[in-house]
Amino acid sequence: MKRLLTTLLLAPLVVLPAADVPTSAPASWSEDFSDAKTLTQNWRPYGFLASGIDAKHPLGKTVSGKDARPEWWQIVDGALRGQCFPEEKHPPGLRRSVSGTDLRVSCRFKLAPDGQMGISFGGPNPIVEKDFNVAGLHIRPDRITAWDNDVLHPKDSPEAAELKTKGIWNRKFFYARTEKVSIDPDIWHELVLELEGKELRAMIDGKLVLTYTTLCGDVPKHDIGLQPGGKSDSPLSTWFDDIRVVPLP
Repeated sequence: MKRLLTTLLLAPLVVLPAADVPTSAPASWSEDFSDAKTLTQNWRPYGFLASGIDAKHPLGKTVSGKDARPEWWQIVDGALRGQCFPEEKHPPGLRRSVSGTDLRVSCRFKLAPDGQMGISFGGPNPIVEKDFNVAGLHIRPDRITAWDNDVLHPKDSPEAAELKTKGIWNRKFFYARTEKVSIDPDIWHELVLELEGKELRAMIDGKLVLTYTTLCGDVPKHDIGLQPGGKSDSPLSTWFDDIRVVPLP
């Protein structure tokens, strides 16, 4: 039960509804987080609020856009700081539109000693039949993990039908592959993430550290997501900078 709870707490949040996702985006773009206005214009924050923040936002309420906590995402000294808080049951997220199918995302990132960095690709997921994540990574100081999504029960099964009548999503989040790494905390590192067809490749500081064949990563991409994370009794910060998205040749 403890392991299941940990998995649920770390599982990526739902991508914003398709109606809220812009229908087009440049094939290539970059972001150096030098201007707070650009963050507001191009990125969409979201998250689950904890109880006690205010009467309007009860435990587990999902918020996005202007209702998101400003403390989740801030530009500090020309870089993006994402923060997660122990009183909230799930780390917040931040998404920006992309276009294309085979993509390369590069960025700089910095972790706290107990922290985690999350990055994901979103698109029309044929397995769970939603505009949802199709590939992603969790990076911690000692490991990098590719995660994926599948169904709990076959779509045409009685079990799947029963879940639907109860309003429960027939989705299983799972850690697909983990590799050991050694990432020094509190200093900047370089990440290159490529998704070519179903093949996911991750390079840190110029070294290939993980490959994984996704279940449905070959669909057209709608957005990328960023996420802080980790487990601590105090707020944890994950830093991002110099993000660039380009189509693979």
